Order: sequence, then C-alpha cells, then structure tokens
Amino acid sequence: MRRILFLLVTGLVQTMLLAGTAWAQDMSFSDDFDSFDTARWSKGDHMLGRSYLDPTNVGVGGGNLQIQLPARTLEGGEVYTSSPLGYGSYSANIKAPYAPGSITGFFLYKAPDYESEIDVEIYNDSTRRIILSTYAGGRQTHTETLPLPFDPTTAFHEYRFDYSPGSLTFYADGKSLRTWNDGIPQTSMHLMLNSWFPRWLDGRRPKKTAYTYVDRIGFAAQPVTQQ
Repeated sequence: MRRILFLLVTGLVQTMLLAGTAWAQDMSFSDDFDSFDTARWSKGDHMLGRSYLDPTNVGVGGGNLQIQLPARTLEGGEVYTSSPLGYGSYSANIKAPYAPGSITGFFLYKAPDYESEIDVEIYNDSTRRIILSTYAGGRQTHTETLPLPFDPTTAFHEYRFDYSPGSLTFYADGKSLRTWNDGIPQTSMHLMLNSWFPRWLDGRRPKKTAYTYVDRIGFAAQPVTQQ
C-alpha cells in the first residue's frame, strides 16, 4: 500500500513538473507589432514621476509599437504583459526618443514598489547613458549607470537581459554590460516598457512630439526544474 501511494505521489509530482515546463515554454513569444495584441499586452493608465501615462499615447504603426511623448507636456505611455513571466531571456529592439529629461524603461516588475524588479532605463538624449538596477525583498540590491557605445536616439538597438535563479546579465547589441549573481528577485513578474519623465530629472517639456519606437519584444523562457 505504501509503495502504491509512493508511486502515485511520484507520478503526480512528475506530471506537475512536466506541466510547469510546458507552461514556461508556452509563455515564450516574439512580438513584431504588426498589430497590438490585447491578449498579451495592456496599457498603463496612471501617474509615474512627473508623468501621466496616458493609454492614448500608445499605439502601433509601421510595424512598430509607438509610445508618444506629446509636445509641451510631461505625458508618457506604457505597456505591460497581461500575465507574469519567469526566468528566461528578455529582449527589445528600441529606438529611444530625443526628449531630454525623460527615460525609456524595459523591465520586469512585481508590486508593490521595491519588492521585485529588474530595470533597464535608457536616457532619452544623446548622453549615451543607461541605468541597470535590481530590487528584491523590498529593497534596491544593485544599481549602476553605464555608458552605451551608441546614441540610443538615432537608430534601433537591442537591449537584452538573461534572468536565471542565480545569475542576471545585461546586454546592449549583444555586448555584455554587467552580470550580477546575488540580490536577484526570485519570482515571476510582469514585463513592462514605458517612456516617462522621472522627478529626479529636470522635467523638460519637449518642444516637438517625440516617439519611442519598438519593432520587437521577445521572451525565451528558461524551464526551471524544481528540486
């Protein structure tokens, strides 16, 4: 009887592990934004820093996701995945707007603030700067501002991070920028992309409407076997 019970429990555990692996594989995607997939993406509608993230500032055109920073305002826009995602490789091809005083973020986030987050934040100007950060357990565990080898406002560039239980590596156009092996969140999070005006920058209103263009966002899930 004990052996039968053991086999039943073992079979159930194996089934759950296989189901978990299949779920992780099913969550992988590559979105070229020929249209706006409302099953995958939602639009932000809230205040962030100096900005109101207005859903009407988000759209699709010419095969790109477009986030508008309207002239003479501090408005921005945001998209996020409707479902949380786990370990894997995250990438986006982004042409940042020229709108000094604002940033474009490509990141994983789980509420509340500071609980769990992996950040890529691009300065929307020609200073060629990027901020990489992590939050875990309710506190910031890493942050570093690094130079980019290109102007992010003049062309599309790929930003990527590879996220696993014990390692996190950031890339720009395939070049490794930084790796951290501790202070990494250990939970599923929503993938987000936004452009906005933080309070820690000068809040300069753009004279002309500027756009963030994204021609692809991808996620390649990494199945993790539970021990």
